This record gives sequence, C-alpha cells and structure tokens, in this order.
Amino acid sequence: MSTDDRRWFTSKLDWWIAAILIIVPIIEVTVLISSLRNGDREGLYAGLVGCGIVAAIYGLLIVPVRYGIGDEDLLVRFGVVRQHIRFDSIVAMYPTRSPLSSAALSLDRLAITTGRGPVHLTLISPVDREEFISLLTSRAKLRWDGSRWVPSRTDSVTDNGGTEWT
Repeated sequence: MSTDDRRWFTSKLDWWIAAILIIVPIIEVTVLISSLRNGDREGLYAGLVGCGIVAAIYGLLIVPVRYGIGDEDLLVRFGVVRQHIRFDSIVAMYPTRSPLSSAALSLDRLAITTGRGPVHLTLISPVDREEFISLLTSRAKLRWDGSRWVPSRTDSVTDNGGTEWT
C-alpha cells in the first residue's frame, strides 16, 4: 500500500511540550548570537554544536509526528523513523497518560500493545482522537470490553514480530 492511501492523523501537542520545543532552539540561537557579538570563540562553538544537536533531534525524531491508518496496518511516523503495526498483531488499545518516551507530543495518549517482544507497547496521541479510534477499531476489528479495545476476532492472536521498523 502506498502512503497516499492512508488516512493521516497528526499528533496532539500539549502547550508545555510546545513551549519546550520553542524555548530550546531560542536558547541555542541566543547563545550563538551572543557569542558572535562578543567575539567569544568557545561560546560560538558551543552555540553551533547546540544548534546542530537541536536541529538533528528535531529533524530525526520530532518533525513530523503523525499516524497513518491503512487497510492492513498502522504506520507511526516520528521524524525519519517509521513503525508499522499490523492490525492482526494488536492485542489491546487503551487510553493512558503515561509519560514514557514515545511518538506523542501530548500526555493524552493511546497505548497500543502488540503482545510479547522487545517493542510491544506504542504510545500515540492523535489530535482527532475520536475519529482515529473509530477508524482504527473499524479496520483492525477491535471492540470495547469496558476498559480497552481488544480484537473481536475469535482466532487466537500470536505475536510473531507484529511490529516492523523501517
């Protein structure tokens, strides 16, 4: 499936995370400009390294953070990293406010578990949460059991590497 056939959802952004994402580059650029004005070579190098690190982190891991629902899988994209989660590998999905590091720019998150394995939990925070849940539960054939969404299929779910990284 091409990525054009997916329904894309952007990550919700909490105000305090947005503030951090804005303040950090401002601090680095301020150090750089101040060092340039004062002729401080060490400060200039520190500012350049700091700006480079911030730009690398933002470009490699933060921009963009979005989630694409296709016909057979969920694609979680954060920066250059892409995580494919096959619908048949989903064991459960439930709301959470877990602060664990994840492809989410908000603490208003959904946890998606895929069973056993080194990467069995993915935390996401789609802006259009209700629409996202509706589409994902429909395509992945998930039903609400009172505390979480679980597969509604009757066959057993086995985890044989349901998460694929590219």
